[in-house]
Amino acid sequence: MIYSQQQKDSILYQSQIWLSELGFTLASLERDMQPCDDLYCKGYKIRTMITALQKDTKLSEQEQEYIYTCMAVISGIKDYPVFTPIIGQSPPSIIIGQPGPAGPPGTDGINGTDADINCISEDDEITIETRNIGGVKTFVWTHTPYIEPAITLNLDPSTPVVEIGNIIDVTLNISLLKGRDDVTESVILSYSTLNIAYQNILDLPGLNAGGSPNRSITDGGKTSTTTYTVNISDDSPPLVKDTASSTITFVYPFFDGATNAASINPYIELTKQIVTKSSKTVYFNGVDKYFWFCYPASYGLLSSIKDQNGFEVLSAFTIINQDVTSTGLVNNWTEPYYLYRTTEITDINGDYTFSF
Repeated sequence: MIYSQQQKDSILYQSQIWLSELGFTLASLERDMQPCDDLYCKGYKIRTMITALQKDTKLSEQEQEYIYTCMAVISGIKDYPVFTPIIGQSPPSIIIGQPGPAGPPGTDGINGTDADINCISEDDEITIETRNIGGVKTFVWTHTPYIEPAITLNLDPSTPVVEIGNIIDVTLNISLLKGRDDVTESVILSYSTLNIAYQNILDLPGLNAGGSPNRSITDGGKTSTTTYTVNISDDSPPLVKDTASSTITFVYPFFDGATNAASINPYIELTKQIVTKSSKTVYFNGVDKYFWFCYPASYGLLSSIKDQNGFEVLSAFTIINQDVTSTGLVNNWTEPYYLYRTTEITDINGDYTFSF
């Protein structure tokens, strides 16, 4: 197949427009006594081909493709606009109001024949443009499909998990994408002070006029888990069209590693992992060592520990209840922890999986 359905619709529509404008061109040429036989011939061919496509349901696909190609060549069609009106769309209605005042005598009398004609559409996806072509009031209608606005939200720092005890500034990087209609509102929810600052930089007139879609605003001094949500609206019901959310999470860390001693300070002697609660796989490598896996006691006990061969080895670990205290933070903390330690000194080289 040479043409897609959208291209066929475009060729048919553009050929109809070309044919409608041809009449004014011919009238002008005849008035100036210029030759126009070739244009008459082209117009007749286009009219015949349009009629064939609209009325002859027995045309083969190959015959239709040939007709579309001929129409494109004769009408001088070189591209296929995306927002070409859809052929077959219910046409706008013509409203004839009260007769206008009679036009002056002679050729200007045409003003009195169409002085009070208007064209409207009840479909908000169709726009009407009024033109004066050769002294005749002409309506051109265009189908513009509705496209919703969209919004995205990314936080900086991009690492969404932070150790409790830190104080950080969070920057909200917001991208607003205008759809078919103008954006009427965008709001940061739940944080009124932050939203006021956001409204001061939003600049919807600039966005709707084609300006930069990117906005950034900073929420300073964060010490606890925070979820940010921002939305975007336009005039088409329902007003809120898209919402974006992102969370910065504060946690107590996990610890893992190997030591010679059976009693330790995890915060100093083990590897710290700033991650949320979930099952973990830890690579252990050591000879004649105690191996450790530690986390906040509020997470509950483990249900399983499997070695590098997939064997259950939970019973090979001893559980120690111990308060752990941080160092080097803005606000140091002390928190109850579960410390899982191999009961005996052992050799391990492989991945161990710890599951809640």
